[in-house]
Amino acid sequence: MASENQYLHEQIYEDLKKKILNNDYPSGSLLPKEMDLLTIYNVSRHTIRKAMDRLAHEGYVYKVKGTGTFVKSAKAYYKLSNMSSFSEIINNQAGQPNSIVIEAKSITANEKILGKLDLNKTKNCYYMERIRRNGTTNLCLEITYVNPELCPNIIDYVTPNASLFQLYEKKYNLSLAEGIYNLEAINASKYVAKTLDIPEGSAILYMEANIFTNSGKPVYFVEAYYIGSRYTFTTTLKR
Repeated sequence: MASENQYLHEQIYEDLKKKILNNDYPSGSLLPKEMDLLTIYNVSRHTIRKAMDRLAHEGYVYKVKGTGTFVKSAKAYYKLSNMSSFSEIINNQAGQPNSIVIEAKSITANEKILGKLDLNKTKNCYYMERIRRNGTTNLCLEITYVNPELCPNIIDYVTPNASLFQLYEKKYNLSLAEGIYNLEAINASKYVAKTLDIPEGSAILYMEANIFTNSGKPVYFVEAYYIGSRYTFTTTLKR
């Protein structure tokens, strides 16, 4: 029976999470009351509470005593007015930033990457491919190319909980000063869709960014594929 309850709890958790991410339960909305959920899913109070506790623990909902359970924003908000790391963005929204590291290795850079990192043609660069997540939710696929002259052996320190920004600034004592960003809307390729576990052709926000030190040296170049339904980019413009 315990294993059955665990299975039901996971089913309900996944169903509610999907509805939150699909905006069936919009940010700030009140979820159905516990008694209504008991009727909807035809399970025990214990099973409902386990599912709700997990949603709360992973940052999808929050409880207000005497009122009910509300939906937190399921999206990550990326402010384009300042340069922040993925970990900083998610931490600032009370999330749980982490990664699935697909690859971290040294590669022979092509002409585009050589130009972005200002390397001569005999140089390799470091290549890191990671799925960036908030808790267990995939948010984006990042492919990062790092200048080996500024960050020797950085791939040795790439772990699921590592922040590359912290490595640049703390381990290598680099002062990141500015970035050149390009952002466009595309559809997910077969590889990107499979990697992020979304349907092929889904809306993707594709970003390229080249980041420099205060002395103008390029530290890294990144290609990022953000799931469109899980990201909002914001900025403030003045005339």
